[in-house]
Amino acid sequence: MTPHTMPEPRRRHIVLATFLLAVAVAGCGDFAEPSSENYGNLLNSPGGLLVLEEEHPTGWQRSECLACHNVINMHTVNRTGLPNCNTLPDPPPTGCIDLAEIQEIIDNQGESSCTQCHGDNGVPQ
Repeated sequence: MTPHTMPEPRRRHIVLATFLLAVAVAGCGDFAEPSSENYGNLLNSPGGLLVLEEEHPTGWQRSECLACHNVINMHTVNRTGLPNCNTLPDPPPTGCIDLAEIQEIIDNQGESSCTQCHGDNGVPQ
């Protein structure tokens, strides 16, 4: 049976299914350049690195951080005022930030890495 001899309802279903598949495939992936999430210098916020309800009201008590925060945009810019560790021969006594190491931790541990620095976000343990 060729497409031209196929019954009309079946042909429409095939066309619709092909269209939906094409739309689904086109929506996959993210080839955008990182744009960095900008929350300012978290070290100067009331909770520091820890997420507090007052600063995170729509996401408070949600355990799925990556449902809202895109990994490609996380920890791409150092806004702490601390130096970048990879530009120093020895880490200073006040500390430094190693964004590459932080990104590697996220890549290896995924969402479970968030609580190491940002606390439990009000999620019962």
